[in-house]
Amino acid sequence: MGKDDLSNKKRRKLNTTTSSENIKQSPTDIYKKVVEFEETEAQLRSAEKDAVLFKKICQDVRQLFADIADLKLKGTEEAKERITAKRIEASLHLVALKKLNRLEKVRTRAGRDALHKEKQRVDSTHLLLQNLLYEADHLNKEVTKCLQFKSKDEEIELIPLEDFYKDAPTEISRPEITKTNEHQLQLARLEWELRQRRELAGACNELVASKERVAAAIAAARSRLDALSPHLRDVLKATKPLQECLALRLDEKRDETRAATLLPPPLFLLYANASAYSDALGAKNITVGISGDEDEAKRLEQLLNVESELVVSNDSDSDQENNDEDQSETKKKRHHRSIKISKEEKAEAKKKEVLKKHPLNVQVTIKNNDGTALNLIFSYMLHLKIVVVKFTMNFSKPVTGVSAADVLNGDCILKELYIGDTGDDSPHPATAYLLNAAGISEEFRHFIPEVGKPYIWAQRMCGLDFMVVATDTQKSNKNLQPCQSLSVASVENFIFTLKKRLKARIDLMKELQDLESGKILPAKGSEKDCPVRLSGSLTQWQSVGWQEYSQALSTSFFISEGLVTADKMLYRAIITRQSAKLVALVAISSDYPKHAPLFSLTLHWNGTHHAGTSDDLRDIERVINTDWQSTEKKQSTLSAQMLKLLTCLDILLETTGSSEFPPDKVMLQSIRGRNRMKPYKFLKQGAGVFVQY
Repeated sequence: MGKDDLSNKKRRKLNTTTSSENIKQSPTDIYKKVVEFEETEAQLRSAEKDAVLFKKICQDVRQLFADIADLKLKGTEEAKERITAKRIEASLHLVALKKLNRLEKVRTRAGRDALHKEKQRVDSTHLLLQNLLYEADHLNKEVTKCLQFKSKDEEIELIPLEDFYKDAPTEISRPEITKTNEHQLQLARLEWELRQRRELAGACNELVASKERVAAAIAAARSRLDALSPHLRDVLKATKPLQECLALRLDEKRDETRAATLLPPPLFLLYANASAYSDALGAKNITVGISGDEDEAKRLEQLLNVESELVVSNDSDSDQENNDEDQSETKKKRHHRSIKISKEEKAEAKKKEVLKKHPLNVQVTIKNNDGTALNLIFSYMLHLKIVVVKFTMNFSKPVTGVSAADVLNGDCILKELYIGDTGDDSPHPATAYLLNAAGISEEFRHFIPEVGKPYIWAQRMCGLDFMVVATDTQKSNKNLQPCQSLSVASVENFIFTLKKRLKARIDLMKELQDLESGKILPAKGSEKDCPVRLSGSLTQWQSVGWQEYSQALSTSFFISEGLVTADKMLYRAIITRQSAKLVALVAISSDYPKHAPLFSLTLHWNGTHHAGTSDDLRDIERVINTDWQSTEKKQSTLSAQMLKLLTCLDILLETTGSSEFPPDKVMLQSIRGRNRMKPYKFLKQGAGVFVQY
């Protein structure tokens, strides 16, 4: 064997050893090396150039696929060989694409890792910043607490510095030290304050002891008075026979006086002034009394006193805390109970509280000479601060007529006792606000049938004048005090005005009773003002409603001029004479007989005629409604107007020339002038003669 053979053997041996070493290497190490190589290559290569290369390879692959498709269509041997070559070329291109894809993923992962590291660095920096800000805020709060710290001695109100150096002794003030040292100055002022408070505490103890001695003396005197009370009652019992013999009302007066002390100030003023007039005029004209629940009035007065004491006194913080705890406990105990209360019940309870009256009321009874009496019940509304009135009538004799009974109704008698005072709304300007504050949407007039009418004269009788409060901005509605002089003047005026109104209504009631029965009786002293004989007769008299009155053709003028409104008392009278029928609608004002009743006429004879179509009826209406105070100064009455109406009807019918109505009265001229005026005026000459006005 030669050297060449030995060298070949050595090479083979070396090759076999190197191959075995390569085989023994782990695939994981190769994978890591490949990955590291590609990562390094990805960092070195440009991403833009790889993108261009990727597009070019994709275009080449598309072209190869198109060429393979064309070659498959040819189907020749040469085409098959070329297809195989192109497949190999396409596979190489796909390998290159995979390589580019791996490089791109390596770049993406590297960028994501770099971004994540940067985020972690930013988050760490931000967390450090927040920690620093929190620590700075904490330090600022601590500094603020230190600056705002107040010692207990700062809450003590010390005397001024000038008074301290002036009043304090030298051993306490020490001006040579305190004027230069603020701390020593504060200590010296506190020491002087302590000494002063000890002296005041000693003086307070002496005053308390003196107060206890005085209270003991008062208690001893009170016990002696209590022991004297049974003896006084025995004396009063012994004097009762003498009181009955002399007709004295000492016991009743004493009970009323005790009850009067529980009345609210407005009702107390009314009771005092009305009682004075009752004593002056006598019990036959006016009586005054107090009714209601005295025990409830005492409880209400005690409650108001407790509330006023709570408002005046300044409770300590501990008392307020105890009260809050008690209120919270009571709320917890009543929590289950309050849930069961519905909204309707709460609204009803709130309405009752707002419309609550004082338990006591004042009763004033105005009597007429015939025994007819009007009983007025005055009540005071606690929250609305107004006085309301309810009324009842007492008749000495039964009233027979229907329309006659209406005029003696209490509401009718009191209607517009003074001009414009109807009592249909509250005179207090704050009433609407108080109702809205309580959650009540209805107006006060909705509750008038329940509580009573708040007449203005009732407020004035109790010394209340809301017009003064409304114009005076310095006064408050809550602090309104009743005026004594206003109550005195109003009570006197009201009593005489109401007695006059009551007497006028009784006279009107008697007239209406006669008219309902068909009687027309002339007033005393007026028998000579009318002819002896009247041919017409009153066949019907009854009250009518506003709808019937307003729909009549004869009343349109009175309504349009505002002479008649729905507040007046309205009646219908029917007068007949043979075939003629005269319908008269009568409107009587509430202040009758001060203002005469208004007649509107409709005649049914040879058609229907009224003042708008007939001059004769218009002349009769003028005579009936206006010609009453031309000759004598006296007030007109309803009966006198009815007599005059019957007379004018006879004159009108007898001057028509109809055989159905022969002349029965002496007339100088049946017709005169261009307007053919009838002789409606009666002159007392001989047997009496009728002439024109």
